[in-house]
Amino acid sequence: MKTTIFGSLCAGLVAVLLASCMGAPTRSEEETAVSAEEKHELKIAYVLIDTLTNQYEYYKEVADNFQKKQDNAEATINEKGKNFSAQVQEFQRKVQSNAITQQQYESEQARLAKLQQDIENLQARLSNSLQEEYQKELSALTDTIQSFMRSYAEEKGYDFILCKSSGIDNVLYGAPQYDVTDEVVAALNKRYAKSGKKAEEEKK
Repeated sequence: MKTTIFGSLCAGLVAVLLASCMGAPTRSEEETAVSAEEKHELKIAYVLIDTLTNQYEYYKEVADNFQKKQDNAEATINEKGKNFSAQVQEFQRKVQSNAITQQQYESEQARLAKLQQDIENLQARLSNSLQEEYQKELSALTDTIQSFMRSYAEEKGYDFILCKSSGIDNVLYGAPQYDVTDEVVAALNKRYAKSGKKAEEEKK
């Protein structure tokens, strides 16, 4: 079974991160208002998205889990497909050797047609189920990134946090001193680790 869900997983999550960064006016209007008598010097930073997705544990866990689920779904469909092909070949052999009656021919043809439809229906259900779960995970990741970027920027006093990646660049150039990727990744992983420990404690 070939689906587009996981082929575009990385691109989809990177797009989420890009949107999260781009959507980060991080101070309130009162904080960023500039009066005629006072000029406000913007404080800007950027994050390397490729590095973030390679090192953020939550992102890697989501990607790994979905890859496993895709592999399992594909294995299920492939196994049923092989079984179906074998039955079709056996049916064709009997037809060619005149080993079945007209009634048996019609009955077997109808059965194989139904089996093929069942496999296609199963493939559609698996694909839809994975798509729904993917959307939930993507939404959760979006909320996590946006929430963190907002609180991080407010804590550090940034007016804007931009994104820089190998595929889609919102920053044509960024001086190294404004690169906060390592700090953001470390903070995200620390918070993710804490959320995992908290979940384990609640289970106990």
